[in-house]
Amino acid sequence: MTEKLGLDEARIIVDTMLAEGKKRGLNFAGAVTDAGGDLIHLSRMDNASALNARMSFHKAYTAVKWKRNTRVIQDHLFAMSLGDDRREISWFCDPMYTPVWGGILLKSSAGAILGALGQSGGTKEQDEEIGQIAAKVFAEM
Repeated sequence: MTEKLGLDEARIIVDTMLAEGKKRGLNFAGAVTDAGGDLIHLSRMDNASALNARMSFHKAYTAVKWKRNTRVIQDHLFAMSLGDDRREISWFCDPMYTPVWGGILLKSSAGAILGALGQSGGTKEQDEEIGQIAAKVFAEM
């Protein structure tokens, strides 16, 4: 497992997500941030929207800032099924927070957060699946 997350690793992660999106016929964007939530690399397919690009970055940013995968954040705080226990994102005062599936932490072998990846272009399940594939590629570097 790699102990660093730089541009070379970020490019491999994003390229993996875009290739997986292409296999599924999706118009996809992928991003990787560092441990502070700052963008390392972002790419989008020719037919992916600017919104896909923003969402991919914001998902990665959210995962790093909250120190957990966005699927966990969404399922525990923002899911409609929570009823009165559901929270509004505006409570947290950061318009970049995007608590939807697809923001996945990237960690060292010791468990230190090195950054996160995010993607957008499919259903929440497709985004999550493609992100998990890319996270596995990173873990095996």
